[in-house]
Amino acid sequence: MLKIHDLARQNLHLLSEFKEVLDRIVSKSAFILRDEVREFETSVRNFLKEDVEVIGVNSGTDSLFLGLHGMGLRPGDEVIVPSRTYIASVSSIVHLKLVPRFVDVGHDLNIDINEIESHITESTKAIMPVHLSGHSCDMASITRIAREHNLKVIEDAAPTFGGKFQNRHVGTFGDYGAISLHPLKVFGVLGDGGLLSTKANDSEYLRTFRDHGHPQPKNEEQFISFGVNSRLDNLQAGFANIKLRYVNSWIDRRREIAKHYSTKLLGTCVGSQVTNYLNNMNPSSNYFDTFSSYVLCVENPAKFSEFMLNGEFPVETSRDFPKPIHNHPNLQKFLPVSASRPLRNTEYFAP
Repeated sequence: MLKIHDLARQNLHLLSEFKEVLDRIVSKSAFILRDEVREFETSVRNFLKEDVEVIGVNSGTDSLFLGLHGMGLRPGDEVIVPSRTYIASVSSIVHLKLVPRFVDVGHDLNIDINEIESHITESTKAIMPVHLSGHSCDMASITRIAREHNLKVIEDAAPTFGGKFQNRHVGTFGDYGAISLHPLKVFGVLGDGGLLSTKANDSEYLRTFRDHGHPQPKNEEQFISFGVNSRLDNLQAGFANIKLRYVNSWIDRRREIAKHYSTKLLGTCVGSQVTNYLNNMNPSSNYFDTFSSYVLCVENPAKFSEFMLNGEFPVETSRDFPKPIHNHPNLQKFLPVSASRPLRNTEYFAP
């Protein structure tokens, strides 16, 4: 059976290279914010090919937290965000005592750009588009709206490293871009890790903020602020430096597999959706998808799952975001009353 996740297959292939990194770092006792982190940050910046600074942090969630913190928002300020997302998008807003302003999704399952402006209020200060499943949001429209309404933009690009819109990498359009290095991502490490890209003039401040406010070179008695402990582990950065050399070939392989699935599913109940996937793989498309997940909308998920498992080559499936954040029963008490208003597409696409 083809499993949804088979991490060993990729990581065992690189095990000898990982062992070289481990031996080097252990022999030098180079565990915290050493050469591997600095090298990795530079390599990712070169990969993105944009004038951004890249900061290694403990997780994709922390990169969202640091980006929102860097915006200088105040408690009560609103951040526009889709409800169909992983909880980390919204928890980073809530923990800073900001207010999530939920907006519906379109038929590509990303934030509906036609719904954003109607939700902007005097309290709205930022937009958090989430590039789900390896597919970019329409960043041309989002950056235009943000510019016209004087809003900041923080891209939640956690699942879409390597994805592009109009031949430009996601995570480089907004004021900040948050990337996850979780093992289940297209580009992940062997534990937790994340990256924050920023075009703002606060990169040095955020580098010190991630390390308890310590400037570098480190002096135990010197601080510039009360910071947090969100340092990308030096060992994980070493592993990531190896993986970065392979990531483009891995993305190409994912796109080949997605094209195969789409071609085989043409004419079925999901035909129109897979046609769109095939269109996105056309070189003239505005979208370059990485397929961190291959997501289909089907009327009967259980029946479709049975169909995939009973074929000549069984394929494992799972349900994607079955409970939207805005009406999740265990989260209601943490959200403003206004957050529970209906979101038609978001609720329709929840299995």
